[in-house]
Amino acid sequence: MPYQFDWTPIWANRDLIVDGFLMTIALSALALGLALVTGVIVGTAGASQRPALRGCAAAYVELMRNVPLLVHMYFWYIGLSFLRLPPFACAVAALTLYSGAYVAETVRAGLGAVARGQRLAALATGLTPRQALIYVVYPQTLRIITPSLASLFSQLIKDSSLASVITVAELTYEASAIEGQTFRTFEIYITISLLYLALVTLVTWGLLLVPGAREQPARGLSDA
Repeated sequence: MPYQFDWTPIWANRDLIVDGFLMTIALSALALGLALVTGVIVGTAGASQRPALRGCAAAYVELMRNVPLLVHMYFWYIGLSFLRLPPFACAVAALTLYSGAYVAETVRAGLGAVARGQRLAALATGLTPRQALIYVVYPQTLRIITPSLASLFSQLIKDSSLASVITVAELTYEASAIEGQTFRTFEIYITISLLYLALVTLVTWGLLLVPGAREQPARGLSDA
């Protein structure tokens, strides 16, 4: 007997789905912002001419990238339970540190792709090293790495679904609860898949609207 779709229970639980979707947006947005800040700081250290800074940045990247995200979640939620952090904060910390390592490598490669003469020319005009970095090097780096950041950010949004294992009431958590009550597995997971697709697509398109992002999609990273 063919499967009979019934979307009535999904509509009846639409409030839970909306709440979960909003929680996913909040979790992803906060983690995205913090991961970007972390990645810029660590990536800049990784591109530094100081061996100590490069070593610390490399150690951070290797440690964070080589531990599964699920383990990061459990580490903050269970391993550091004495801190009594709320599940949402644990999920944000795990996503930030894990994704920040990937952003850091992207930023490091992007900085290396900017011609050294650009920074020297900026210094020759009287800018300080920090001003040269902020006003000359970083803008060019952003255009180079934007397509890669779009991919990383879309992955972070999807990875946020793992927060359900530490009881964060995001989209996947709510979907699991609805499925357990209604047994409409296909309907609920098709629904949240479309919501994830819409959110990821929106973020990706938004990042690719950065001026110059489509003109140099990978040249800088491959040259680094």
